[in-house]
Amino acid sequence: MKDRASLLGIVLSGSTTVLTIVSILLYKFTLIKTNNTYIMLVCAAGVGLLSLLIAIRIGKELPNFIVLIQTLLVMAGLGFSVAPMVNEIGLVYAGLNPQSNLTGYLIFVAFAAISWLIGLIATFTGITKRAI
Repeated sequence: MKDRASLLGIVLSGSTTVLTIVSILLYKFTLIKTNNTYIMLVCAAGVGLLSLLIAIRIGKELPNFIVLIQTLLVMAGLGFSVAPMVNEIGLVYAGLNPQSNLTGYLIFVAFAAISWLIGLIATFTGITKRAI
């Protein structure tokens, strides 16, 4: 980690991992859940933790594709979470169900979307694999 761009990438990757773990914890407050979302988010957190362990323990910089895989897994988790909630979103919009039915889901989506965005930024910050 010789330059600031790769250090920034490592920090952003770590932030993505932490926010993904928070998103996993927040998803349990969603009214209608799916296992696919949990699987994708747990895999994203696992890839993030593995990449941080590689960066910290071995001392090498991360390849861009590892952070990209983590970002894609977070986005897939977000995508899988939408389908079960579509009907509920429509019912709340029509005024047939209370807004509180969506509150947990919207908080989860906010954290997962921020995690995805930070991961996307981390992908392009120059985290490159170099021989040390």
